[in-house]
Amino acid sequence: MMLNLARKSALLNEIAETLAAETQFSSNGLLLVAAVDRGYLSLSLFSDRGRHVEYRNIEYRRYDKQLNELWAMEPLSKRWEEVEIFLKAGQFKVKFVFPEDFDPEWFDTDRRHTTATEYFGGKPIRYPG
Repeated sequence: MMLNLARKSALLNEIAETLAAETQFSSNGLLLVAAVDRGYLSLSLFSDRGRHVEYRNIEYRRYDKQLNELWAMEPLSKRWEEVEIFLKAGQFKVKFVFPEDFDPEWFDTDRRHTTATEYFGGKPIRYPG
């Protein structure tokens, strides 16, 4: 059990370090929302730019191994649907979201937009294009 916890902690730290090393890191806040399932990975990255939040494209290969390992460590009956990882000026928060925590009819993009809006205090979010 302790080895499992230590490995989870190490994986989360690796992910946070990768996020912090992102070329356009914002000390105002950076949010990664990741959905993981067998053979499936979906990532959304939001970066606080002061007056607005910017949705950014992300390189999956930088995160897929750690996120898949983190997800696979959980027993089938206790696997989370998404993980939210938030970095802000030295703070590091992690929230695991389970299938029962949200309406399955709610589109991922809408749910993630709402999640980012909550983390960034209602600032407008700009998407590319």
